[in-house]
Amino acid sequence: MFDKIIACLDGSSLAEKILPLARGITASRGGRLTLLKIVQHADELAAEEEYLRDCARQYSAELRFRVSSDSAGAIVAELERDPRAIAALTTHGSTACVEAILGSVALRVIREVKRPVIVFRSLDKTRAAPKKISTIALALDGSRFSEKMISHAVKAAQFLSARLMLIQALPIHPNLAPLAEHEKSDILESSYLHRKAADIKAAHGIDAQWEVLHGDTAEAICRYLSGAPETILAMTTHARGGVERVVLGSVAGACVRRAGVPLLLYWPHR
Repeated sequence: MFDKIIACLDGSSLAEKILPLARGITASRGGRLTLLKIVQHADELAAEEEYLRDCARQYSAELRFRVSSDSAGAIVAELERDPRAIAALTTHGSTACVEAILGSVALRVIREVKRPVIVFRSLDKTRAAPKKISTIALALDGSRFSEKMISHAVKAAQFLSARLMLIQALPIHPNLAPLAEHEKSDILESSYLHRKAADIKAAHGIDAQWEVLHGDTAEAICRYLSGAPETILAMTTHARGGVERVVLGSVAGACVRRAGVPLLLYWPHR
């Protein structure tokens, strides 16, 4: 799944925070890393070419320049030329608005490429993405929409020889029941993830672990990931235009902003 990664750069040092992860993933299985820089005018190449070639050598990557006034369109076109390639982008934003978090370019890439995209936002400007992924945390909510990520998460876990962890966040019930009822509740809460883990074992032959979280969905997921630096969070998202652009799936937007780990985001078109 990750044998070809296209890391999209915009000339900023923050954009390069994705490179250790992109190189670590591709190097683990002899894959290919490509650094892609979109420039609006050909005369911009001279100013950046030497630096980016040094960067490409540092990460044992191929370097591509494309001249286009439509950065998102150029990235999507590169991905369409190679159906096996995955895009990797670093986000800059810190506000709740998804377009500010991802930027219109990343948002459009997620919406149009019809495959997962790796997205990373560092919680501080000095920390890069992890060099290694040991756990794929797949966020499910019981919907068929969220389950469309399962096959991609399984492929990621198989490619990286990583643990697959299914997580689901449920609201905290305001009225506490007796202990015996809590035990019954735990059984009911875990039944969905237990069933999905069994389905994954039957269909793909890999063992998935699971964890039921409690509280606000985004807060619970981010709290769970706070002590898991070598984790990538896999989830579906509604990356639509117009007014819905502000939401992205509010949970995905909040996780991009606050999780501190890379995300594998996928917008199913059907």
